[in-house]
Amino acid sequence: MGKNLEKRINAKQIAINAGMCGRPEYYSGRGAVTCDLNDKILEKFYQGIQKEYGKKAAKQFVQMVADVPKLSATDFLLTLYRLEGQSWKWDKKLIGDEKGVYVDGPTDEVKRAIGLATIGGIIFGDNSRDKTGYIKGEFLRRHGIKTPKSTIFYEDGVNCFVSV
Repeated sequence: MGKNLEKRINAKQIAINAGMCGRPEYYSGRGAVTCDLNDKILEKFYQGIQKEYGKKAAKQFVQMVADVPKLSATDFLLTLYRLEGQSWKWDKKLIGDEKGVYVDGPTDEVKRAIGLATIGGIIFGDNSRDKTGYIKGEFLRRHGIKTPKSTIFYEDGVNCFVSV
C-alpha cells in the first residue's frame, strides 16, 4: 500500500495522543497554565505533526507556538485546528480573539453546562493566569527560536519567577 493511500491522523487525534483533551472548550476559562499545556506536551505535538505531515508542517507548528501571545490550552487548540485547516501553512491571521474562552458542545444542554463551568472558572479560577513564557520557552529554544529572557518563566516546583 502506497503512502498516499494511508490515512493520516488529524490534529485532534494528535492532541489526544499528546495527552490532552481534543476539545478546546474543556479548558475554557482556565488561563495559560502548565497543568494544561507545557514543553513536554508541545514536543509531543511537534513529533506527531512531523510524523504525520512532515518537517515543513512541524516547522510551521513551531512558528505558531512562537506567535500565539497567550498560550492557554483553549487558544492553542483552536489555533492548531486553524493551522491544520490551512494545510499546515502558518499565518498570524490564524490567531483568534477567544482569550481562553470557548463554549461548544453537541447539544444546547452541554453548551450551557460548559458555559457555566467557564464562568465559574473565570470567577473562581482566575483566567488571567499566564505562564506562556514557561510553557513555550524551552520548546522554542530546542527548535531554534530565541525568546527574550524577560519573557521566560521558570518553576522550581513551588515558585514561578521571570528571568531578567
